[in-house]
Amino acid sequence: MLNKKGGDVCVVIPSYNSKSTLKKVIYGVLRNARIAKIIVVDDNSPDGTASIVKKYFLKESKVKLITRGNKGGRGSAVIEGFKEGLKNKNSEFFIEMDADLAHSPTDLPRLLEKAKEFDAVVTSRYLLKSQILRWKLKRRIASKLANLWIKFILGVPLSDNTNGFRCYRRRVIKAIDFNKIRSKGFIVLTEIANQIYKKGFRFGEIPIDFVPVDLNKSNLNWKEIKEAFFAVLRLRLSRSLVMEK
Repeated sequence: MLNKKGGDVCVVIPSYNSKSTLKKVIYGVLRNARIAKIIVVDDNSPDGTASIVKKYFLKESKVKLITRGNKGGRGSAVIEGFKEGLKNKNSEFFIEMDADLAHSPTDLPRLLEKAKEFDAVVTSRYLLKSQILRWKLKRRIASKLANLWIKFILGVPLSDNTNGFRCYRRRVIKAIDFNKIRSKGFIVLTEIANQIYKKGFRFGEIPIDFVPVDLNKSNLNWKEIKEAFFAVLRLRLSRSLVMEK
């Protein structure tokens, strides 16, 4: 657990139709990272997710709600949260995590401890001590192939490029050129990691037990998969063009 001397922690939670789980996630973050500033970025969830924050947490000075007019995607929601978090000059560590309990708040102390040694730390589902529970074989294969594709094309030294439970140092967030990020969905994770890698920041990883809450729900759809495929090629091409100049 980090103390005040270690720097404040800003946790960004993008949400969409997360009414049944968001309260547990926020309480879990407050228990496991007590100095955290939590920024919930909700994309106007039809199920009233934002009402949970308003009802239980708006009086809590550590929790802020940003409500957007439409579904802009997980990636752009995280970026908006990071920009808001940078306004607090005491925030040294920036964490992004999902609102559906697939990312356990109990892993926060390990994530923050590892972040003392590295510029960016990713929780990985593909380290030796990691476990993926309850996923069907087809879903495991799709995820593994996506990660192998990203690593092969871009060379980013991560075993898990598609898991959105991450911690960044402040200097990393400030170095990211958000204007160059063109994607909106989960592939934003790859765009950010690619920028970090090109700028020479150091990556760390920790193993986790990944337990999806709703097996019938996936953040991926065919449109996003297609976007991700071509986005990775675009990133590789842009890097090649820069090297040629």
